[in-house]
Amino acid sequence: MRQDKNYSLYADQLTSLNNRTSLLEKIKDMRIGNLILVDIDNFNSVNNLCGMESGDKVLIETAECLKKIANARGYILYRVVSNEFALLDYNAMMDLDDIYSDIQSIIEDCATNDIYLEAINDIINVHVTIGFATSDHMIYEQASSALQYAKKNYLKFSAYSSITDNIKTSENYMYWNNEIKKALQHENIQPFFQPILDKELNIVKYEVLMRLVQEDGKDKVFVSPVEFLNISVQTKRYNELSKIIIFKAFDILKNNDKKFSINFAYQDIKNKELMNAVYSFLENNLDVARRCTFEILENEFIEDAQLLLGFVNRVKKYGVKIAIDDFGSGFANFELILLSQPDIIKIDGTLIKNVDINSKSLTLVEAIIAFSHKMGMKVIAEYVHSEEVYNVLKHTDIDMFQGYYFSKPVFTPN
Repeated sequence: MRQDKNYSLYADQLTSLNNRTSLLEKIKDMRIGNLILVDIDNFNSVNNLCGMESGDKVLIETAECLKKIANARGYILYRVVSNEFALLDYNAMMDLDDIYSDIQSIIEDCATNDIYLEAINDIINVHVTIGFATSDHMIYEQASSALQYAKKNYLKFSAYSSITDNIKTSENYMYWNNEIKKALQHENIQPFFQPILDKELNIVKYEVLMRLVQEDGKDKVFVSPVEFLNISVQTKRYNELSKIIIFKAFDILKNNDKKFSINFAYQDIKNKELMNAVYSFLENNLDVARRCTFEILENEFIEDAQLLLGFVNRVKKYGVKIAIDDFGSGFANFELILLSQPDIIKIDGTLIKNVDINSKSLTLVEAIIAFSHKMGMKVIAEYVHSEEVYNVLKHTDIDMFQGYYFSKPVFTPN
């Protein structure tokens, strides 16, 4: 009898899930955890139009849908009140990127879960709004605040910290996660090409830049990776994007005589599957390899010396040139620069863009040029965005220029 009383106190009669009382007891002494609150949109309409029996069926089947996610990902699932459920990660074992991915799955799985209602002889799908918090014993109040904020502002998802700082970040994550998936499904990842010019303003090569293509009616919008690349890393789709853009560039190179620069992040270099495919292509297309420059980010340049040097030495055997991109943006490891002997240094745009008004930036640029030339390396100035900046730089010993003053990235390398 006592056991039955405890069950009724801590369990939801309809779904057999733990209830709100059980949740509050669980988090009362919790040090830190993650809590996702899931609210079924317009649930009262189901009850009013289809009856309580239909409403109960929606709750039971939604609970079953959420159980699958909870069981697979290690959450404890609760029915909190009426049409609101909670998924608790009691020990905060999951990182935020995984949780955002789980939230996306909840939204998508609920929306695609067909629920047949006899009262209307039709199928409905459940749409939900979500509030999230990561905290201690105040986590339920914080997640509830986030949920209310999301509902009030017609958002699908809000996190507690978002209420003051990062609402756009949360929504941005969800939006670009969907856009990346669509772009991969429809092959809407497109290389663009920005010219690099010598002192005589002749185009000597093109940098390959990634663009995500969005359809806007009959028009197309080409989106810079600044908007979505970090999210692609968080959602583990970066490798797909990178492989597509590298090999699309290789295909274009095979069909013309242009010289290209292609960006390689540290994540690319440690991707064995990608690198084996790159090495195989270069070995079988030596004429293309000799027209390639691989640009490595300077701030990623120091993470693993041996792995990086192995990459550099291998591609150089095929005739590929090496450039260090964004030089001056981080902590330059000059020892590695000496060891790898890059052919080109690209000075970071943050140093270039203000050389016409900041004498210290110009002094640093001139020092990098002098150092690079003593080491036998050419120098490219990125982010040359105005005539004033170009007029200052052309009186230095910079070898090449790149930036919007000369050309925005273009669809074809001509």
